Amino acid sequence: MTIRDIAKEAGVSIATVSYVLNNREDQCISEATRQKILQIVNLHQYRINFTAKCISSGKTNIVTLFVGRNKSPLYKAEAMRATERLYKFLSSKGYWLQIAAGKEIKSFSSSDAVICYNVDEQFFRELGEVNFCPLIALDSKLANNELFYQITIDYLKVKTVADKIYGENNYKVVSLPLNCEPLKKDAMSVFPEIVFADNFDFTSTIADCNVVALGETLGEYAKRFAKDVLTIDTFNQEKIELLWKCLDITINRLEALNHDIKI
Repeated sequence: MTIRDIAKEAGVSIATVSYVLNNREDQCISEATRQKILQIVNLHQYRINFTAKCISSGKTNIVTLFVGRNKSPLYKAEAMRATERLYKFLSSKGYWLQIAAGKEIKSFSSSDAVICYNVDEQFFRELGEVNFCPLIALDSKLANNELFYQITIDYLKVKTVADKIYGENNYKVVSLPLNCEPLKKDAMSVFPEIVFADNFDFTSTIADCNVVALGETLGEYAKRFAKDVLTIDTFNQEKIELLWKCLDITINRLEALNHDIKI
């Protein structure tokens, strides 16, 4: 059974079958057509020849997200939120998301690219030594980044917004733990009062204060204790689309943009 046979039996084009099998959500395909194709695929036990697909395209359509370790429950919750959003977005582009974590240096030979989320520079460099696909640093500040993209929070932009709402420095900033020391120093240099939520003990420092929460999970939790909370979504749609643009450029070896991006 071939993809051509599936298309013929379903009465659709080969391209339509391909879009459905690859979970392409950016194509206008009715749910009835999608279900019909999947029923025929299951009926004939059709499976995509993954090896042949990779050879013909030169890509696996797999992106690995490596999540930096931290014991903070709030950090884990925010990382899960970001992962879910990225998974849905990449699925709409025909990509699969592979999740990795821990301290072990691994080779992700089946990936078209690796995104390193909240990792320190040493780990990023060591990971790059065993992976020869494009690497992107997300919420990690690294030196000499001409060979990869890094996307970090624009702390100065956040401060401008917060000063306008609460008055200059009339608030406290709460951030999730940062594994990257240079990025942590950047945050501390911009905000006179910043708390890193390594655990739940930070709540006593924000009682009855105006708070700028860097992350939706932090914002939701801080509302229980703070006077007022401005929540900054640190993994919003704009950031995801920018990350996708960087992935597209690196995977397809297109003309490079500025490698140091703040948002």
